[in-house]
Amino acid sequence: MQTIWKRVTDFFFPIQSDEWLTVLRIGLAIQVLLYCLAIRSDWNYLLAGTGRGLISRDLSEVALSGESSFIPRLGWLVNIGSRFGISEALILNAAWFCLVCAACFLVIGLFSRTAATSTWFFHLCAVKSGGLLAYGMDNFTTIGLFYLMLSPLPDQFSVDYRFRKVTLRNPQLQGLFRRVLQVHLCIAYFFGGLAKCTGPGWLNGNSLWRAFTNTPFNVIDPEILV
Repeated sequence: MQTIWKRVTDFFFPIQSDEWLTVLRIGLAIQVLLYCLAIRSDWNYLLAGTGRGLISRDLSEVALSGESSFIPRLGWLVNIGSRFGISEALILNAAWFCLVCAACFLVIGLFSRTAATSTWFFHLCAVKSGGLLAYGMDNFTTIGLFYLMLSPLPDQFSVDYRFRKVTLRNPQLQGLFRRVLQVHLCIAYFFGGLAKCTGPGWLNGNSLWRAFTNTPFNVIDPEILV
């Protein structure tokens, strides 16, 4: 029994350096920045409410409410802003600016915990409010940001550690969070692969064709297919 318990402990609590956390922090921050820059010109068009955007944000959020009323969404911010006479367009632009700023802080590791939490929140709001236009990468980015938000920040390559002298966490915590993230990704890819193996759409090639053609650019401008 002791041998089994030791193996379980060694598996979930290995002593790890925090280099993986640095890679995760910087990688996710760059991903979010590229996401923001890629859709900046269409941000309001994609996330505006009824009658002002490509697909109504209200429609996406009504569908989202069927899953849970507690999932963050841009509609919360728009409703708060409307109470103070702030326009929807200004709220959406402010949300984009906050997301970019939080991601920039995350890249350099300044106020790492707050930056990770803010990046997760604003990214989740954008992805869920534009759920009809979201795809797998958005979901995995949200998952990564969630783990990053809870992980033992800061890492040794962050500004928080180098200049603000914030103490590093227990090395065993690094191993635990890395292992849990690895297990989560293994489960996600296992069932994703299983679904593809058993789904007729993937066996006959229809799903592959849809995945290739259904890009954000095609949604915004169908004329590129001509």
